Amino acid sequence: MMNHPVFKKAMGYAKRLSQMRLDLRLILSAFCAMGILHIVATLAAPAMMGRSAYDRLSSLLPINEMIVLQPITPEFQPLPFLTPDVRYAMCRYDTADAPVIVMAELPGRGWSLALHSPNGDNVYAATGQDERVTRLRLRIMPTNDRFMGLTPEALGISDTSEKPQIVRSARGIVVVRAPDRGRAYSPFIERDLYRVQCYSETTQ
Repeated sequence: MMNHPVFKKAMGYAKRLSQMRLDLRLILSAFCAMGILHIVATLAAPAMMGRSAYDRLSSLLPINEMIVLQPITPEFQPLPFLTPDVRYAMCRYDTADAPVIVMAELPGRGWSLALHSPNGDNVYAATGQDERVTRLRLRIMPTNDRFMGLTPEALGISDTSEKPQIVRSARGIVVVRAPDRGRAYSPFIERDLYRVQCYSETTQ
């Protein structure tokens, strides 16, 4: 019976199926290996970078002071991928000694304000709206529970000013972006950028 043509044909089909199963296992194993390699490479990429954006900007930005950067040109590119059709103002904040206050007005669409940690994480973000001024008042607090002084209310002082929004972050960079609409608009854009404030509460 084992020499019967039908049996031989069935055995041939069985061998082919077993080989196909083996090939499918190899293909699935290869896909799993590629997925694992991709995940490991993605997670390891920040550690393999030379200098972070925070490190590159540290020499350019004083602590807790807003700096309006000059227009981006081939000769002036503090970071890769900064676009020349956008004006930037930046502040390197540090809450080690006291909370940091950030006050800004985003006059329209295309304007934005973002807080980034030294690792590049986005801590806070806001964007401007059409035909409406977006007013921001942030109080950046350290991430621990360290005592940072009494509030005006606790000292018996009536504070009628608008309460700032609390953001928790030890240190990082505030980035304000403004669309550069051409030379005719440059004075107005720079005026609004210079109005953005970033300072430690101990200096006020």
